[in-house]
Amino acid sequence: MAMQYDVKGATCPASTATTLPMGRVRVKGLAISALTANATVIVADNVTTLFTYTATIAGNMNLTIPGEGVLCQTSAIITCSAGVSAVAFYG
Repeated sequence: MAMQYDVKGATCPASTATTLPMGRVRVKGLAISALTANATVIVADNVTTLFTYTATIAGNMNLTIPGEGVLCQTSAIITCSAGVSAVAFYG
């Protein structure tokens, strides 16, 4: 199987749910900037939560997803709580 190289990025602001624009998509990674500890970034496939990142301290963090990323069959929704923003990498 060939690797996929057409990766795009989407800004996901704090206190917002951002829907990635491609429908069926793979989330490949997140660049997270947390202003407070306990802020969360949730990655969901429509209404099903796939995983949640909770900041333990304020700061920047890169979350790399192994393999070809997490598959969202319907639509990828990245929800950032107050005090955290992210850039989602997808394709």
